[in-house]
Amino acid sequence: MLTIFGGIGLFLLGMSMLTNGLKEIAGEALKRWLNKFTRGTFSSMLSGIFMTILVQSSTATTLLTIGFVSAGLLTFIQSIGVIIGANIGSTSTGWIISLIGFKISLQAMALPIIGIGVFMSFVAPRDIKKFGGVLAGFGLLFLGIDMLQQGMGDAQNFIAFDKIPANSFFSVFLLIIIGVIMTIIMQASSAAMAATLAALFTGAIDFEQAAYLVIGQNIGTTATALFAAIGASVSAKRTAMTHLLFNVVTAIIVTATFPYFLQLVRWITEAIVGRFDETMALAIFHTLFSVLGALIFMPFIKQFAKLLIKIVPERENALTRDLDTKLLEVPSVALDVSFKTIRDIMAVLTTAQSNLMVTKKITAEYERKMDEVEEAIQMTNDFLNAIQSTSTRERNKHIAILHTQDHLVRLVKVLREEQQLEALVLQPQLMTEWQEILADVQQNLSGEEPISKIAQILEGHSRMMAQARRNKRNEYFERSVANETELDVAVSKVGALLWIDRLVYHYWRSTARMAEFQQIDEEKRLKSSSDKTA
Repeated sequence: MLTIFGGIGLFLLGMSMLTNGLKEIAGEALKRWLNKFTRGTFSSMLSGIFMTILVQSSTATTLLTIGFVSAGLLTFIQSIGVIIGANIGSTSTGWIISLIGFKISLQAMALPIIGIGVFMSFVAPRDIKKFGGVLAGFGLLFLGIDMLQQGMGDAQNFIAFDKIPANSFFSVFLLIIIGVIMTIIMQASSAAMAATLAALFTGAIDFEQAAYLVIGQNIGTTATALFAAIGASVSAKRTAMTHLLFNVVTAIIVTATFPYFLQLVRWITEAIVGRFDETMALAIFHTLFSVLGALIFMPFIKQFAKLLIKIVPERENALTRDLDTKLLEVPSVALDVSFKTIRDIMAVLTTAQSNLMVTKKITAEYERKMDEVEEAIQMTNDFLNAIQSTSTRERNKHIAILHTQDHLVRLVKVLREEQQLEALVLQPQLMTEWQEILADVQQNLSGEEPISKIAQILEGHSRMMAQARRNKRNEYFERSVANETELDVAVSKVGALLWIDRLVYHYWRSTARMAEFQQIDEEKRLKSSSDKTA
């Protein structure tokens, strides 16, 4: 049993190193791919399959998907297609093990790969080191399979699978539960699949028992997402529910039609290799399981999305619904989600201010909105503080958004001051001009167009306002000295003038930094386009 536990540990360590390395190498490319090739339902599913095969982690694909939904770059319906595709793509681990894992001496192959990988990680240049981690992870993964294979040879002495043949309802139910527990304990469906394949190859279990274990493992893999969704964003909760319903419904259908499903697997296996190879047949079984689920759910994906939205409604503060801590594992996505959240906060703040200028009084609704905005700003600040930017591009975006956050905090402080109502009375012309500009700001923030245009308009108005402050301030005091107005009135007008100046300035600087954030992405996109045409 110690050999089995050691094999599982090595497999999980190798899979973690492999996935993290591949995410680091291809993370930005995956992000562009997902954004470009998820326009339709079918293309979304294909993107999910491709990405999961590439990084060998449906969790990584899921995190990117949640991030893109949160950032408004994917619709929830498109995200369901990606998640379904990720389920299909996650079956690739079983194919790798069944095609390679039991056909060659894994230890003889794994040890040199681990050695080369670790050597590269220590002495290679910085850009090459991440490839060393991938190689080392790949080697550890196969060394773990080799240990599993050795340990499973003696597994019959410890686990009496011969006592639970798959010929009764109770036995079938027990095997499925064991499969669920395996995945929950190992925290990875790929590790559970590897252990099952090793047990099947060594004869510790028969094929039908292995198939029922795989059904349980597909249900068990949803537990990780469900646990992670506790206290997470609405997007994460809906994604977890997508996983659960997809796998549970498919499991029920496969279990109910098991003899026919098994016959189909046998026919496909014999058609491919000319005989019934049990380890390959199990990989085929796993793949057909997910493909069947896709065939069931994809035609009704809109109805499925509506059901999930009803099951998991929006939470109270909608502004922070997308700030899911799981996204911190992918800094570029976390930054995009933070940007979208700040844009939403600015939109709510602008709408509340516009309404106040119409009513000319502070209402309970205005106070509620301001409280909601302040809470959202604090939560966003905590989220930004937890992001660990790695690349130069990510750091520049991070800095830009922190500047935006700083001006946003100062903007809220300005709007909390009592001079807001005084400005409406004492500076009616300036406030009317500002109200017209606010309408343009509101329209820009509620759409998807670049913020640079509105930032330029606000810059011009801020410079005009600064000049008006200098001119009018002196004018008010001159009129007071000439006894044309009371000093208290002059001071109040100057105070209102200074208040408007600060208000417009922080609006301008907030949007200017947001435009800077967008410009970094645009420069990256243009560079990628020019590289392709070169």
